[in-house]
Amino acid sequence: MPAGGAPPLFFRSLRDFLRILPGAAQRFWVLVIATGLLSGLGAGALLYVLRLVQGLAWPDADRFIAAVEAAPPLQRVLVPTLAGALVTVVYLFWRRPMGGHGTARIIEAIWHRDRQLALGPTMVRGLLSIVAVGMGASLGREGALVQAGASSGSWLASRLKLDERQARVLVACGAASGIAAAYDTPIGGALFGLEVLLGSFALELLGPIVVSCVVATAVSRILPGAHMTYIIPEYELLHPRELVPGLVLAPFLGLASVIYIRVMGWVEVTFERFPRWMKPLLPVLGLFIVGLMSIRWAPVLGNGFDSVHAMLLGTVQLKALLLFPILKLTASALCTGSGVPGGLFTPSLFYGAAIGGAAGELLALVFPGLAPPGALALVGMAGVLAGTTHAAVSSVLIIFEMTGDYGVILPLMLSAAIAAATSRAIEPDSLYTAPLRRRGVRLPELPRPDWLRRTPVAALVVPDAERVEPTMPFDQMLKKLLSLPPGHDLYVTASDNELLGVIQLDALKGTISDHAHLGMIVAADVVNRDVVPITTTMTLAEVAERFRETDLERLPVVDDRRRLVGTVAMRALLAQGTF
Repeated sequence: MPAGGAPPLFFRSLRDFLRILPGAAQRFWVLVIATGLLSGLGAGALLYVLRLVQGLAWPDADRFIAAVEAAPPLQRVLVPTLAGALVTVVYLFWRRPMGGHGTARIIEAIWHRDRQLALGPTMVRGLLSIVAVGMGASLGREGALVQAGASSGSWLASRLKLDERQARVLVACGAASGIAAAYDTPIGGALFGLEVLLGSFALELLGPIVVSCVVATAVSRILPGAHMTYIIPEYELLHPRELVPGLVLAPFLGLASVIYIRVMGWVEVTFERFPRWMKPLLPVLGLFIVGLMSIRWAPVLGNGFDSVHAMLLGTVQLKALLLFPILKLTASALCTGSGVPGGLFTPSLFYGAAIGGAAGELLALVFPGLAPPGALALVGMAGVLAGTTHAAVSSVLIIFEMTGDYGVILPLMLSAAIAAATSRAIEPDSLYTAPLRRRGVRLPELPRPDWLRRTPVAALVVPDAERVEPTMPFDQMLKKLLSLPPGHDLYVTASDNELLGVIQLDALKGTISDHAHLGMIVAADVVNRDVVPITTTMTLAEVAERFRETDLERLPVVDDRRRLVGTVAMRALLAQGTF
């Protein structure tokens, strides 16, 4: 350590960094790295299983969708139905539900320590999910990878008896690492963990999440296996007029996201109402129906990677693009509602790409050359992903990392922000919190840092309020007002110091020109009684909201009897990082 006891800014190795940390912190960072390592290894193993299952179930082509299209109708129905039967067998043997996309359970485990992710059942569930997706379930492979990562973090936290705060972060590290390894998106995965799972971009959370995601992604890249990276043309939508299609499409993407969330919820609730004796048969029934759908529409099977790739290339016909959102939504809802485990993240990409691609094809009929359909399919993916997850930042970065197309980043950002806001305005719950809300699980609201909610306004009150009586003549009042520093106002108070209102210099400009009546005007005649004061019991967050509603640079502070005690300046509030 340098002279003076100050810690160094740079370290030659990870060991040097860990050496200066206290023992508990050293152990935590080692576990963060271990979680990323386990997530990466788990992702590699599960992806190997996925390729193996797809090769056995659909052996006649290199690409999944081509193999399905080459298969006879009987195979398209039989293989998914067998996957449903496998889910049923595991359900009967394990005596616990295997369905659901898993992210909701992870969020529950993060915020409720008593609901930990058991490593054995979670890994069985993840393996079953991968096998079902490989055989044709209309769900995403990321569900298994996210569960594997989260359960690894939960297991390490439980075995080494970490405190609740560290355990919460470690589970989030594992889940975020699973997303990063599933899509080869370390930045987007890290921000997904912060935005969706932890609900905060606090700097103290950023380090562990980033380290875990980087380790998991690096490990998954070393292991053999294809990552979900789309190779597409370098689309460019940079001119202001080229942003208009994304701007117009964004609210519809938000509405489509609400439909996606509510249909998934409605189907799940409907299936839950079936008699208990029917529950084991539902996976077979659900995947049988999906298999029947695939006889006419092969792209409903699997996670849809090949079909999305074709949409991004702009090679899918308009008729198919108009049908695909309905078909994929129906197939995915049947799978997850009937109890088949898997992710809903990847199906939402298919759903959004089809909507965006259809909008692009329709736009090309009216305004040829304005925006390629493939580029709007990309915008649709980002918009629906942001709308269903309520996470605009991580959605944009995940799509960007998956495609590497920076030329569409402006409409991506715009559409994601508007779609997320539209979706949240109509449906307060995201795809991941809606199942928890239906089960009565309460999650903490974290719109602002905890210190901001607790800090009282009294910490910033300055007793510098310049008081005047209601009967003070106008000329004396004006002299006082002109002698005040910029941004300060006069406060009219009664004899018991009760605040009556505020006098601003700008508000007197019209009165000053009335020379004939100035001698008759007193402070009570020009006071602004509409200014709502701050109370000493308010938090800084509440004061910030009050400043947003006024153009004053200072607000008066009163006690419980409305007696003036001082002022709070917006500058002081800004220094606290409130806005």
